[in-house]
Amino acid sequence: MNLDNRSNFAVKFLNPDKIISELEILPGMKVAHFGCGTGFFTFSVAKKVGGDGLVYAIDIQPSKIEAIQSQLKTLDLNNIDAFRANLEEKVTKIKNESVDWVFIINMLYQNKKKQEVLAEAQRTLRVGGKILLIDWEDKDQSLGPDMNLRVSQDELMSILDNNDLSVWKKINVSNFHFGLILKK
Repeated sequence: MNLDNRSNFAVKFLNPDKIISELEILPGMKVAHFGCGTGFFTFSVAKKVGGDGLVYAIDIQPSKIEAIQSQLKTLDLNNIDAFRANLEEKVTKIKNESVDWVFIINMLYQNKKKQEVLAEAQRTLRVGGKILLIDWEDKDQSLGPDMNLRVSQDELMSILDNNDLSVWKKINVSNFHFGLILKK
């Protein structure tokens, strides 16, 4: 194998810092991270919005929220409000039209009530706000969830139409995921 041709075989995974740096996220903004897990994107976006900004880190699993709260004790960040909520039930404490961005990353495929999750995102998003939606491609891959769990583009477009959301821009985020920026 010619080592000069290695770039032809490069595998690209999600890189939170790189993705966030390419978004129009400014200091002082409010971001809701739906399905935050242990904060893979949460901490990067908290640094980007700065001390005058706020990140709501939301997950259904108490252990994920506890992990974020534990990390906050060691980091110099005081702009993350981590709490548990079931997004399929639309029960977050976020006020209507109060956030600039909603992040939905690798979590929509895990939800049976995708319509409700996107409706909650739409409710919390201010007019002109945006949603970063990243999920697993619906083609056969060696990584990721079972194919029957993945969200097809057709299914997603139908859900977006029902929630008055539109695709503003497609972004390249990894070899295994699709990335969309939605706009209210």
